[in-house]
Amino acid sequence: MDPQPRDVKILETVEDIKERRDQVLGLYSEFKSEARVKREKLEDSRRFQYFKRDADELESWINEKLQAASDESYKDPTNLQAKIQKHQAFEAEVAAHGNAIVALDNTGMDMINKNHFASDVIKVENIF
Repeated sequence: MDPQPRDVKILETVEDIKERRDQVLGLYSEFKSEARVKREKLEDSRRFQYFKRDADELESWINEKLQAASDESYKDPTNLQAKIQKHQAFEAEVAAHGNAIVALDNTGMDMINKNHFASDVIKVENIF
């Protein structure tokens, strides 16, 4: 595929040069503006993907802990000391993850308040 020769306008006067300069600067400014908008969209998308990843990991952890909490082995009175230690470890782990839940909630609310493109998804999936 041979590139087609373009008609190159000969710039003969100062006005021709200024007009071409203004045209080039206008196109460059438009290009920079479009690149800025695209970068902002990509940053928003990246932020949403990280938010979604964190929400999915936290949901998985919560489901795992719900299963552990629904274990009815506590009814068996044998080996109470081990069960107390296990319960204390469970409480400590839940307390440690409390900050992650608050941080995720704050991130979601921030994204919603800034009218993130995925605000509707964030509201529905995470009920903020």
